[in-house]
Amino acid sequence: MTDRELLDRFDSALAETYRETVRSCGGEIWEANGVVSWASPLPQASPAHANGVMRISRVMSPREALGITARFFGARNHGYTLLARSDDRGLWAEVERNGKAMAAELSAMVTSAPPPRTASPDEVDLRPVENPTGMLDFCGVVASSLGPESETRSLVDRVLRRAQALIGTHRSGMVAYEDGSAAACALATLVDGTALIGWVCTSPENRGRGLATAVVAATVRWGFEKGAELAAVLSPPALVPVLDSLGFEEIGRYREYVFP
Repeated sequence: MTDRELLDRFDSALAETYRETVRSCGGEIWEANGVVSWASPLPQASPAHANGVMRISRVMSPREALGITARFFGARNHGYTLLARSDDRGLWAEVERNGKAMAAELSAMVTSAPPPRTASPDEVDLRPVENPTGMLDFCGVVASSLGPESETRSLVDRVLRRAQALIGTHRSGMVAYEDGSAAACALATLVDGTALIGWVCTSPENRGRGLATAVVAATVRWGFEKGAELAAVLSPPALVPVLDSLGFEEIGRYREYVFP
């Protein structure tokens, strides 16, 4: 496949993962002419898991897409995050023409083969999420890694703290424990032959110790064992070296624009 075809597949898997997240927490989804918007019960603008929009086909013009998205979230008094592919110049150029600066640029990373099995960092215990204790541990790592727990706990509890978000035939959460404490996590979701890896988090006191590499490798292997043809990650810059070491390659980028 060409990079454009891979990005289209990436788009499809990413949008479906956001749909599933919002469905599971009682949110709303609106779609028309290739524009997909999702709104959780929470009003916050970021991260995109809470409230977001993507243009996965270019039938609707950028101006129309932005206008109808603003009305959708405005009617709910919600902020939102727009994800624009870097090759969708018309969309992000229209956003920036209206005075909105890019908040972040993320790399679309893919691999068509599982990473080799190597030794985990010393004393690290990798466990799939299989019960309420594992769910709490996963959510605790995410909450601590995103910022002050008082600000992130409501999001984590709403979108992740339920069995269908972390456990199932098409998804698997993985937690790395060090000295008996949850230290890092990642989640794999299977979507039409693609294992999309997300929620890659390491608690602040455990960073720089190879834990993210261990949990990402474990979730990627799980995806291929379940029949995935491709593993994909929407990666912030800090995670790119980890993914490079596991055989991932960048096929494009996404720009994030936050609308409070």
